[in-house]
Amino acid sequence: MQNRETDIGVLIALFFQQFMEAYGDEDLASVATAAAINDLLLLEATRSRNGAAA
Repeated sequence: MQNRETDIGVLIALFFQQFMEAYGDEDLASVATAAAINDLLLLEATRSRNGAAA
């Protein structure tokens, strides 16, 4: 598995752009972007916590 560091701002912009293309609505794209970023942060926090416990 290859680790890459990505700026959170870049991720937000990429997600927003993709959701705008998919939904064509700024408000919906904003909510979908926030949900996707929150899911990624939660996943990383869970992985970190589980790795620290091992």
